[in-house]
Amino acid sequence: MRVKMPRNWTKTLCGAAGLLLFVYLILRTGVGPLLENLSRFGIWFPAILAVGASWLFFQACAWSIIQNAYFQKVPFGRLLCVRIIGDALNILLPSASLGGDAARACMIRDQTPLKEGIAGVLFDKTIEFISSTVFLTASLLLGSLFIKMPEGLLAPTILCLIVTTAGLVFLVFFSARGFYNILLRISGIIPRVRRWIVFREDKIKALEGNLRLLYRKGNLRSVKIVAALAFHFLARVAGAVEVLIILRVLGAPVDFIHAFFVFTVVVITNTIFFLLPGQWGITESASILVMQSLGYPAAMGLSLSVIRRIRKLAFVAIALILFIVEKKRLPEKGERSIAY
Repeated sequence: MRVKMPRNWTKTLCGAAGLLLFVYLILRTGVGPLLENLSRFGIWFPAILAVGASWLFFQACAWSIIQNAYFQKVPFGRLLCVRIIGDALNILLPSASLGGDAARACMIRDQTPLKEGIAGVLFDKTIEFISSTVFLTASLLLGSLFIKMPEGLLAPTILCLIVTTAGLVFLVFFSARGFYNILLRISGIIPRVRRWIVFREDKIKALEGNLRLLYRKGNLRSVKIVAALAFHFLARVAGAVEVLIILRVLGAPVDFIHAFFVFTVVVITNTIFFLLPGQWGITESASILVMQSLGYPAAMGLSLSVIRRIRKLAFVAIALILFIVEKKRLPEKGERSIAY
């Protein structure tokens, strides 16, 4: 008899393998150089936190534009808190950065119906994907023009760009045209999934209607949509600025284009291995490889990744406090019904 391994065990094993890789990289690179580099950030760590906060601030601005332009208005401070919590969940959960985004809609359901909250988050994610595609394209072009691109990195970068663009096209197409009938046809091969979809037909069609309304009103030529795109792009730029600050403090004479490229390679690698919880070991490996390809020691790449990870964990701690506060605000039963 075959024994099927539960998914939770699979995730646990993947997470354990990532942590083992993380520890191996530290031991292989050297604990001493890592601690020496970390010691340089006593006075600089607040600057890193500020840049990380700007990343979340820009993302919250983009979401606020979408939410308040097409749905029930939600105060910006509330959206910023929920955005911080969602980002923390994306760090902790192996869900392709979607677990925290699903939670965003749930955490504001006391001020906007869940079906509208989900539609707003999905549209915000679409705008973010478009902005990310532009960012990756710009990084690829700048890297090819001003940096001697490592041969081993060029092909994965182009592949990720193609996959991201294709996913974006499919997401926009299915969201604008409606996806209930498509889901129904695809799920025909799995009866249990089909029954689940049929049982929730009304909710799925309501979400479908909200998304269609968004795509009719929120065309890409709209000033508000352009502003949301700009804020998501600025969030990515903030990530590159963080890399630039860290590398400069570590003594690497890099310019913004090099930092732009290093940040992008790490983002691409994390995207490829999105199923691994927290991308432990993966992010560090990518940082080491890209820094070595640019002529810097492995310890600098590892230190870059560890410092950024410490900053993320600091925001996870902040998010836990905000989550306790937000949890008290959520209604226990039902949700408000808001008409257009």
